Amino acid sequence: MNKKLLNATEIILSNNLAYLDIDEVIEKVKEINPRLSEFDIISGINLAKRLLFKKEYLTDEIKIELKMWESVE
Repeated sequence: MNKKLLNATEIILSNNLAYLDIDEVIEKVKEINPRLSEFDIISGINLAKRLLFKKEYLTDEIKIELKMWESVE
């Protein structure tokens, strides 16, 4: 994992930005670290959301719906 991705993720998590509008997150992260690219920030958002997701949120109902979406061509 690269340092820029980890830095973007750390900024997003520590400032509680993971679920804000993407444009707002990019703006706020660039204020903190202007050297991060939009790609790094968006990747950081995705990683932050994966880290925040708890397995207990994945109920049987959601699992069934996910399987239905996966089977759509």
